[in-house]
Amino acid sequence: MSERHAPMPSRETDMKSLAMAGLAVCFVSGCATTTDYTPPGRVAVTNSIKVERPFDAVWDQMVKELSGDFFVINNIDKNSRIINISFTSNKPSDYVDCGRTARTSSGLFTGGPTQYDTADSSSYYTNDAIGRAYTVRRTTRLEGRTNIYVAPEGQSTNVVVNTKYVLGLNTVVTAYDGRVTGQNSKTIDFSTKAPALPTPNDAGCSTKGVIEGKILSFVSVQK
Repeated sequence: MSERHAPMPSRETDMKSLAMAGLAVCFVSGCATTTDYTPPGRVAVTNSIKVERPFDAVWDQMVKELSGDFFVINNIDKNSRIINISFTSNKPSDYVDCGRTARTSSGLFTGGPTQYDTADSSSYYTNDAIGRAYTVRRTTRLEGRTNIYVAPEGQSTNVVVNTKYVLGLNTVVTAYDGRVTGQNSKTIDFSTKAPALPTPNDAGCSTKGVIEGKILSFVSVQK
């Protein structure tokens, strides 16, 4: 009886196995790319003011200004003194600071550093453990939801603004031949007074105070 042997793997099979192994290394070790991350600085954000005008006048002005801006008004309840609004942005760094990232790649595509605001969309080249090149595209989007508290205090009115921010990040890894070899989505949540601290896996993020300042400016001056 002749002895049977399992068929030898083809070169194509070997290359596919290496590609999968390389991709696994890519996600675990970050590929042949050096990453330098600088977290955001601390910014003192003013999110409240006292307006020397009656409540009704301040409330009406706030509603008018919000209605004429890019905000979406979700809820208005004058009895509870709350206005809830939301907004989105495809340029998150206009409103939040998530630090800066610099990446330097080696291998088939050597270059860098590629520097960008971590909050914003970006792309860069990287390589797996055996030198094959990949393109990494990061797409970010910021969503915000703001509570505006407007309350009378004698003949004056207090206004307090608090925003919850959600930074969405979608990462797609594409091989040199156009194949999508990996994809990942996640979010970073933080708020006006509670920034997201950096971790080994996520950037730190905090508000720049732009949204808070813009809303307070609606009633800081009588129009």
